[in-house]
Amino acid sequence: MEELEIYRDMGTTFLVPVEHTNPAQKGHVRRLCILYVIGRFGFSSKVIFEYLLGLPREAINKLFRKLVTENFLNERKSFGSKDGAVYYLSSKGKRYIAFETELEYNQKTDTSSHNSKTEIHDESIKICVIDRLLNSKGQYTAFVTEKELRELGYGTFGELKNQRAVDALLYHNESGQWHALELETANSKNIQTHKLDVRADILQKYIHQLDNDNGLYKRVLFFSHRERFLRQIKSRIDNIIAENKLGLTDHQKTLALNELKYIHSFCPTLYNIFWDPEFKLGKDTHQKIELDKISRLLNNVTANDELSDEYKAGYEKAFTDLKLINPIS
Repeated sequence: MEELEIYRDMGTTFLVPVEHTNPAQKGHVRRLCILYVIGRFGFSSKVIFEYLLGLPREAINKLFRKLVTENFLNERKSFGSKDGAVYYLSSKGKRYIAFETELEYNQKTDTSSHNSKTEIHDESIKICVIDRLLNSKGQYTAFVTEKELRELGYGTFGELKNQRAVDALLYHNESGQWHALELETANSKNIQTHKLDVRADILQKYIHQLDNDNGLYKRVLFFSHRERFLRQIKSRIDNIIAENKLGLTDHQKTLALNELKYIHSFCPTLYNIFWDPEFKLGKDTHQKIELDKISRLLNNVTANDELSDEYKAGYEKAFTDLKLINPIS
């Protein structure tokens, strides 16, 4: 779609701050990064920037205090966040980042309608997007958020109302195509009744895009904090294809089998950041982390025959990415 070209061309500008030795310049690019991410996704919390910027929690706290004090951000207390609060752009912050990035931000500046029930889901997809952009060695170079897709009409209005607004899009640089990201925090969409089959309906919407030369995306990447959920989704989709009540062609079946990818290796990262109540990012600033406990946990995961090799490798990668163990040699 032509509407997505502006995001493709922007790439990771503003998302990945340019390194500066001048403290004032450092502060400026970090401010841009925070306001930019919050503006594009709609809201965010501190843990996202702890992961993105690689800064200790004390530095992140200082950045956010300054942005709230200077009226660039509005803070909302939230039970859904491990941080205890989420942040929205204020009117001042919206004007500032719109001027700096030359983008239009269609965002409410009040926090009254914040949905805490879906907060961890919405925050988790940010981590997935950031990881692919930072750690894919240039495979992925740009992103589009669900909020931005809905503003274009996907799942909300017009002729695109019945199309699925996926959780995010990533631009795959080598193929020149967009890939969809979907985050699954439960298996409720797999439940089937005689009147309703949500997973089949969603699969049909995926196929509509995958099998269209002008489709929005050409691959779907599934993420979750539980490897079990990914296995259940794959099993349900495989059954739908085998039963073929949707009347899929052989080509469409092949697309569904080959272009729906399940990212087991990233489950440990999401679980540790958002679902483990004892987990903290950053071993230098949070003394509760016991590195020998992490070592024992890795050994237990490796010895568990019920877990996939990809998931086991993901656990080691997660702790490496979160700077809790040394990089894999």
